[in-house]
Amino acid sequence: MRRASALTLAAVTLVALLVPALSSATSPGRNGRIAYMVEDRRGHWQIWVANSDLSGAKKLTHGRYDSGWAVWSPNGKRFAFDSNRTDHTPNNSRHVNDVFLMKPDGTGVKKLTDSKGVSGDAAWSPNGSSIAFDADRGNRKGFSAIYVIRPNGKKLRRLTNPRPPLSDYKPRFSPDGTHLLFTRAKTPADGAPAALFSMRANGTGLQQLTPYSLHVDDSDWSPDGQWIVIDAYPNPKAYGDIYILDSDGGHLTNLTQNPAGQAGSADPAWSPDASKILFLDNRVVNGVPRTGLATMDPDGSHRQFLSSKNVEAHQADWESVHG
Repeated sequence: MRRASALTLAAVTLVALLVPALSSATSPGRNGRIAYMVEDRRGHWQIWVANSDLSGAKKLTHGRYDSGWAVWSPNGKRFAFDSNRTDHTPNNSRHVNDVFLMKPDGTGVKKLTDSKGVSGDAAWSPNGSSIAFDADRGNRKGFSAIYVIRPNGKKLRRLTNPRPPLSDYKPRFSPDGTHLLFTRAKTPADGAPAALFSMRANGTGLQQLTPYSLHVDDSDWSPDGQWIVIDAYPNPKAYGDIYILDSDGGHLTNLTQNPAGQAGSADPAWSPDASKILFLDNRVVNGVPRTGLATMDPDGSHRQFLSSKNVEAHQADWESVHG
């Protein structure tokens, strides 16, 4: 399902993590449930949902295929997610991956995209009227661009036109819906030089926010739209760090400062109340290797795991509760 193979994420172990791995902008509100993905015993990625402290965890997807990258709709009534369940060939040989919708209890699954190649990394617009995603539209070399579509599957529109070897991934709407972030890589392969870009929601006003040498992967806006959190991999001997920058690309700051080869952090997402950054962490705590979902303050302080259990849980997204 993703990139070279089905849901190919950077593997996290208890001793070493992370080459670049991939969430939608968090809308302001109270902190609700957390959706994330975990590999099952058969080696397939499945979607789970849990309370904000990871209690009451429930598995939402099953089967001999991969499902992941679930993002909450603004009203919390649906997920958009990725799955290669429409590729019925052995080992995903057709390289088909689609964006789907489903209810938070795992029912009401509906295919949104048209199975023309690999589509994924969905992001909801703040009013829920559009979903942005990346797609290669069956390009044999995997070069992808950013598209938007209505939740009913109509009015597909292309927003970016990168020229090979450039490839665009992982769009994220700003909280006011006027702009999109996305990652532009110099080849479609994992680990390629990649930079963070922004543009207006209609595809105009392209602006590069970080250098390609930073090797940016995921990104998320703060609920007030003033800040951006990213994971990046500038040091080939390191396993990744979480950075923060302002919406114009300034004041880039490494929040995690992981020792090279000893720790790694990835997949950042802002909490709806703006008080925390949620991410996948892997480090040694009091001499014990730990991995799992963690939080920290936006200045990098109060870094702590959400659970005492070691669980490699990728691509967490935080529900925003209103009213």
